Amino acid sequence: MLKLHQYKFREEYTYYMLQALKEGEREGFRKDFLNLHPSDQTDFFLTLDHQRRQRIYTLLSPAEFGEIFSELVPSRQTNIIQELDQTYAVEMLNDLPSDDATDFFGLLSHKQADFFLERMEKEEAEDIKHLLAYPKGSAGSLMTTDIYTIDGADTVTKVLNDLRLMTSDAETIYYLYVTDHNKRLLGVVSLRQLIVASAEQLILHLMSSKLIAASPDTPRAEIVGTIKRYGLLAVPVVTPDNVLMGIVTFDDVV
Repeated sequence: MLKLHQYKFREEYTYYMLQALKEGEREGFRKDFLNLHPSDQTDFFLTLDHQRRQRIYTLLSPAEFGEIFSELVPSRQTNIIQELDQTYAVEMLNDLPSDDATDFFGLLSHKQADFFLERMEKEEAEDIKHLLAYPKGSAGSLMTTDIYTIDGADTVTKVLNDLRLMTSDAETIYYLYVTDHNKRLLGVVSLRQLIVASAEQLILHLMSSKLIAASPDTPRAEIVGTIKRYGLLAVPVVTPDNVLMGIVTFDDVV
C-alpha cells in the first residue's frame, strides 16, 4: 500500500490520477487510487469539486468508497451523504464497520436515520439500533460487532487456513477471540502467537485465558486507561455472563 508522503513524486502521482479521472480511464484510475492508503485516498477526494466527486462514485464500489467515508470528519459525512445516490448510500452503509456506521447515525435526525435504516439489510440495521441504545462514550456505543472468533478445538493450521480464506468484515485480526457454542469468551490468541506456534497445536492449549475485558457500560476514559496500561490494540466487551458482544479498538478511543 502506497503512502503519498513517502512518495517523492507525489504531485506527479496526483496529476496522473486527476487525468485518469477526467478522461474516465476506469482501470487506470482504480489501480492508482486503490493502491493508496485510505487516509491518502481521503486527502485526494477532499481536493475534488462536486463534478469530480460524482465521477469517483461511479468508479468505486460502495464498499470501496466506504473506506473514504469512514475517514471523513462528521460535518463532511453529513454533506457527502446527500450527494450520493440513495441505493449507493445504503449499500455503503451496509458495508461500514458497525462502530463507524453507528457514529454516523448518531449525527442524523430521527427522520434521516429511519430513512436509511428502513432500507438497509435487516441484520445491519438491527445491529446499529442496538449500538445506538448505549450511552454515548460507553464501550457499548464505541464497540464494533464485526469480530472474528475461533474454536478452541481447532488447530493452528486450520485457523491460519481459515484466515487466508476469510471474507469477514472483521475490523481487526491482531487478536482472535476463542468462544464456546454459546459465544462465551474463553480466551484470546494473538496473530503473532499463531504464526510462531507449531502447526498441529490446539488453540485451547495456545490461548491465554487471563482476559482483560470491559462491560458495555464501561466509560471511554477507563478503556483508554486499560489500553495504555496493558499495551493493547483492542479490548473485548462482554455481558455479565461473559458472552462476547464486540471489541473496542485502539483507534476508536485514542
